[in-house]
Amino acid sequence: MARSKQQINAIILAGKKDTGKVEENNRFTNKALLQINEIPMIEYIVNALQTAALVRDIVVVGPEYDLAPFLGEKVRKILNSTESMVRNVQIGLDYFPHDSKVLILTSDIPLITGEIVDRFIKKCEPHNAFFYYPIILKENILKKYPETIRSYVNLKEGIYCGGNMVIVGKPVFDRNRQLLDELYQNRKDVKKYISILGARFLVKYLMKSLTINEIEKKAAEIVGYPVKGIIIEDPEVMIDLDKLSDYELISKVMNQKEPTTPS
Repeated sequence: MARSKQQINAIILAGKKDTGKVEENNRFTNKALLQINEIPMIEYIVNALQTAALVRDIVVVGPEYDLAPFLGEKVRKILNSTESMVRNVQIGLDYFPHDSKVLILTSDIPLITGEIVDRFIKKCEPHNAFFYYPIILKENILKKYPETIRSYVNLKEGIYCGGNMVIVGKPVFDRNRQLLDELYQNRKDVKKYISILGARFLVKYLMKSLTINEIEKKAAEIVGYPVKGIIIEDPEVMIDLDKLSDYELISKVMNQKEPTTPS
């Protein structure tokens, strides 16, 4: 069957090792292998990408020795990871040297589905950008998952939360590795994020008058390429597993679904 020209290759980042309460309860050192209904969390991510019509090949950046027994032939390649998130992204991008843009996502958002992935990709298509970042209104998260605790940004248009799935143009990453590393290290600090844009933006943020368009334009100036915030309506992209309460919520949601096993 012919491949769609719209399809995009995907990179799953699965190199994170934690020793928190959730990991201890599940007896796994790699976060991607946390068991949810006796299935490793990363299998849910892989299954979602496999069923997404707009995703072509899947590579995983993580410890091959640990992941291979669970993923087997389900992905194109498992690439050994390092301790650096930025370096891991580079490893994934290097596997697709001829791709202008690649879908990158973390291994801790097991509630996503193929339909959710496709909807995000389709929303990105009309825009000419090199970095696409999903955002969602707080009310749309709490409407579906009222018990979840997320980090939010107060903007003029409303209160938003960012997601764990992006589409990135390789030139953006090549030019901004140091900045991206700094952003990742401070990913839970909203004020730090905004301060990178400049003092004026921080003041506007504190006054709740900063707009999405202003952030996009300033971010584009900094990274040297167009940046686009993509407003989505699927909170599952934002429900990442960082703490015990996340694990309990995700397990509860999974138990309420029809019993299925990732292919």
